[in-house]
Amino acid sequence: MAASQDSQLTKIDKLLKEAQKNHTKYRDFEELKLAKEANILAEKTNNSKLISESSYIVARALCSLELQKESLYYIQKASKQKFTKQTPILQAKLIELKSYNYYVLSLKSQSSAELHKILEMLKGNKDFSSVNIICRTHDNIANHYFDENKIDSALIFYRLSTKELEKLPVSKFHNVFCEHYINLGNAFLKKENADSTLYYFKKSYELKLKYKDPILFTQYMVFGSYYENQKQYEKALELYLKAIQNMKKYSVNEIPFNFINKKISDLYGILGNKNKQNEFAELYSKEENQLTLEKSRNVDYALNIILADKKNEYNSTQQKKYAWIFIGVSVLIIISLFIYTLLRNNLKHKESTISEFTNTLQQKEEIISKKNVETEELQQKVNDAYTEIIELAKNNNPSFYFRFQEVYPEFQKKLLEYNPNLRTSELILCAYTYLGFTIKDIAEYTFKSVNTIRNRKQNLRKKFAIQTEEDMGIWLRNLTREKS
Repeated sequence: MAASQDSQLTKIDKLLKEAQKNHTKYRDFEELKLAKEANILAEKTNNSKLISESSYIVARALCSLELQKESLYYIQKASKQKFTKQTPILQAKLIELKSYNYYVLSLKSQSSAELHKILEMLKGNKDFSSVNIICRTHDNIANHYFDENKIDSALIFYRLSTKELEKLPVSKFHNVFCEHYINLGNAFLKKENADSTLYYFKKSYELKLKYKDPILFTQYMVFGSYYENQKQYEKALELYLKAIQNMKKYSVNEIPFNFINKKISDLYGILGNKNKQNEFAELYSKEENQLTLEKSRNVDYALNIILADKKNEYNSTQQKKYAWIFIGVSVLIIISLFIYTLLRNNLKHKESTISEFTNTLQQKEEIISKKNVETEELQQKVNDAYTEIIELAKNNNPSFYFRFQEVYPEFQKKLLEYNPNLRTSELILCAYTYLGFTIKDIAEYTFKSVNTIRNRKQNLRKKFAIQTEEDMGIWLRNLTREKS
């Protein structure tokens, strides 16, 4: 038994290490599959540490695949674990991931609040892991300002990060330093300070060389952007090509960086090489189509594993219930046999024995009958899916869309065939509309303004080219009823 448990733990550890390797190479889908497998095994071993860590990696992969609500589900799952509650570092990493999800969902104030929560949680901690997260948090706050084009505010937090970095050994955290220098370089590039930009980009590159880190595509990319900004187009082109070669050499997923092919195409155009311009333009277009297709497949896979989780939770509950019924009935039978044996040895109480035994059997049959009725009622409730979905929608329950997908499996497939660029949030709004909820209802149940929902529905009408006089809910139902 102990040997089997150790074997399971070793397998989980190996899966999580492989998932981490895929994460560093931007292979989000592979990372998700490995981490999910580890998470299932961890649940079976009931190891809180491994459940927490595997749930975090699943949440991180889902986040990278732009499945924010699903990612938040696993963040919540990890946060409930005893190990997580006793481990501030993991709590901080989960909060960091939650912040990023909020930011992608345009909940920027909530995202910022989560980041400041990390700083407060780890305040005064001097261990390397805590300092590393504090540095990264300062950089993330700065990145928020950078995205809003508030470069001076961003530089304040980048410098706070620089101060914290002084507490870390460069040899162990050189990649953290490299990423930070690139952030600073990008900020100065935005301020059109060429000297400072080049200074920090060089620091990042030289640090990679010093510690013999061969994965240099990020450094080549930022150098390319610098020289492109300086209108040194041939130099920029050379560096972008080096970035692609470096990714290929070290099996880094190129698709998330497909924008480089567009830059290369544009630079060849500027330099007058039309053949190369067309070659990379076609490559860019081809990989964009592949990205859209893979994104759709990944979304389907991720949603299916979430639905599988829900089914497993339900089945586990049912199995426990039936196990207790079986134990109860077995106990009753054993007691009955024991009483019957005793009463057989006592002829004077034969009638009483028979009567008592009969009563016991009747009780057993009544219990079984009652449990059968309960089971039938439960099955009826399961089949009554429509009512369940409506209630989930009204309560803005995170499980709403997963259950909706289960009941209407053709819905998402049809919509993505019609428009493969739909986001998960748009699919969920379509689901609400399909069920007949009004704009006011949707706004109320999802805690958004009526204007927000009205604008989003208007954007969807444009994407689907729905006529003004046509009811969107009827249009959706007609579309999903069409045969493929």
